[in-house]
Amino acid sequence: MKLKLLAVLAITAALYSCDDSTTGIGDFVSNIDKIEAFSDSYKVTSRTEKLDSIYSRTNRAYLGKYTDPDFGEYSAGFITQINCPEGFEFPEHLDKITGTSLELYYTGYYGDSLATLTVQVDEVSEPITDENDDLFYTSFQPENYCKGSTYLAQKSYSAVDLSVSDSIRNTSGYYPGIKIDLGEGFRQRIQESTNHPEYYKDAYSFINNVIKGFYVHTIQGNGSVVYIQDIWLRINMDYYVERKSTRAIDSLVHGNAVLAASKEVLMATKMDNKWNSGIGEETGHTYLKTPAGLCTEIELPVDEIYDTHKEDTLNSVTLSIKKYRYLNEDNEDKSPYKMGIPQNVLLVRKGEFKDFFEKNKTYDNKTSFLGSYDSSSNSYTFSKLNRLISHIFSEIRTGENNTEDRDKVLLIPVTTETDTEGNIIGVSHDMEVNAARLFGGETGEELNIEVIYTKP
Repeated sequence: MKLKLLAVLAITAALYSCDDSTTGIGDFVSNIDKIEAFSDSYKVTSRTEKLDSIYSRTNRAYLGKYTDPDFGEYSAGFITQINCPEGFEFPEHLDKITGTSLELYYTGYYGDSLATLTVQVDEVSEPITDENDDLFYTSFQPENYCKGSTYLAQKSYSAVDLSVSDSIRNTSGYYPGIKIDLGEGFRQRIQESTNHPEYYKDAYSFINNVIKGFYVHTIQGNGSVVYIQDIWLRINMDYYVERKSTRAIDSLVHGNAVLAASKEVLMATKMDNKWNSGIGEETGHTYLKTPAGLCTEIELPVDEIYDTHKEDTLNSVTLSIKKYRYLNEDNEDKSPYKMGIPQNVLLVRKGEFKDFFEKNKTYDNKTSFLGSYDSSSNSYTFSKLNRLISHIFSEIRTGENNTEDRDKVLLIPVTTETDTEGNIIGVSHDMEVNAARLFGGETGEELNIEVIYTKP
């Protein structure tokens, strides 16, 4: 008898070791030597959901405009403040400010490398703080923060600067950027502000007394979007230093100081999508498209699973979603510039989608799950959804969350942030240009959820 009891305990432990946080559904009681596992398959429905605005609190910026033949027109601009570190000082024997420029350095781009676009820099006229919640959504209206102000500067650029030689562009240390001269009027303002060192004692003083911020946007051209990593306000100056031979302070030096946008100050990205007719309304497939674009809504057949398995233990629930090779049904991508494939996707309950990003949550493998693109199977797979189904079963029993979105989840392209040990500590919307066409839809290839269970 002792051997039989030990066998049952061993088998039970083996079943639960597959998923150490699985919640059993129904009582698990057995006095037999062998526990048999079963499987079921249920149809899942999906459709494309448009995300016209997403939460985008980030220290990266995006600039440009691109019209894609598959999806339509996409444009990006941003508002940024400039951080002044505590203790900043100009040289003691400053002669004059000789020039100012806003410099945008980027790590990559999408589209035509030689397309010519024109960027405009406007001055922010209204104070912006953490209380301006709308700023952190890509649908915010920058014009509301630039009332009555005239633009500071304009500059034409292309993603690849042909004025830089190939020998320099191809070196590992080359950092492409767009340098925008802010003009004589702004230079004079900086010159005058140097008479007030208290304006530079910290970021708050600088923002409220010198420059509240910049609105940077494309006003002309089409063909590329750049992914900006660093934003610098460069202040060029002449100042005097002591001559070593005579100890006289009469040696003129040309130098500069750089104030940068950083996490300590605010940045907000504005994105617009003008979709081609019918995008998001297809029934034979669904889409993922970034940034601020398209995600896939999936409705799980929870009621059907509950009716069949409410007394069973769900050991695993797996959903796999395959990706088509091409973005359109003509078996070829129309754009000459191939979009990337979303590498990481978040599966999150629809009702918790907004809070997840606003509160900077990380996935918990209970109501939110992180999946990665598997190139070998050309799919995204989630294998621990029994935790979500168990959670919804509990809601059904207690009558909680009895809403139309209770059984719906969203599949959203994301990027992840890791610590020094490689642990994921942050999840945010994918803001670069990526896309995928997925199996599913109302009339497309059928999606199925696979359930493995044991009976009590």
